[in-house]
Amino acid sequence: MSREKIVTTAIGVADEVGLEAMTMKRVAERLGTGAMSLYRHVADKDELIEAMVEQVTGDYAYPGRSGIGWREAMHVLARQDWAAFLAHPWLLTATATVTPPFGAASLAAMEWALSALDELKLAPHAAARAVMTINNYVQGSARVVVGDRQAEAGEDPGRAWQQRLSDVDLHAFPRLNRLISHPLPAGERDWFAEGLDVILDGIEARGRS
Repeated sequence: MSREKIVTTAIGVADEVGLEAMTMKRVAERLGTGAMSLYRHVADKDELIEAMVEQVTGDYAYPGRSGIGWREAMHVLARQDWAAFLAHPWLLTATATVTPPFGAASLAAMEWALSALDELKLAPHAAARAVMTINNYVQGSARVVVGDRQAEAGEDPGRAWQQRLSDVDLHAFPRLNRLISHPLPAGERDWFAEGLDVILDGIEARGRS
């Protein structure tokens, strides 16, 4: 029995049943021991969740930044976080409830993100807001995919949305009607990257001002 083994097991349980159903008792049963033996390594479920978030954050650590501009770095950040959320959907809930202090992996991720924006010469609080906005976009997009069976199967959420509204009478909503009557062009599109670029355009504009 070790703290690392407990955390790894808890991640596996949460991946299967979700964060709410991931209890100390269930983790202990998976380990073939009693729940009380876990408390020698973690104080409670909250501490266990913090350790789980820290481990996954380390597993999806951002790469070295050599030769990567700020914009590409933000795409790398978004893709890494996106992959983590889709692999471990419970992380969407956990990151909303975990409170400081964060571990070394989480702090390193924050430092990496902020340093990537140095070339824009943003004020510290503006850089932090930019990173937070990107994080919120990634989490929101991941929630759409995790909660949408069609999107999980690989369908573009925008196309799925248009399809759902295609049979709805929208004559009282002319702009929405015009939008739905002009379907997205055929072929695949990287809707996630396109949405991120909208945010990055705004960040870049602030950097110039």
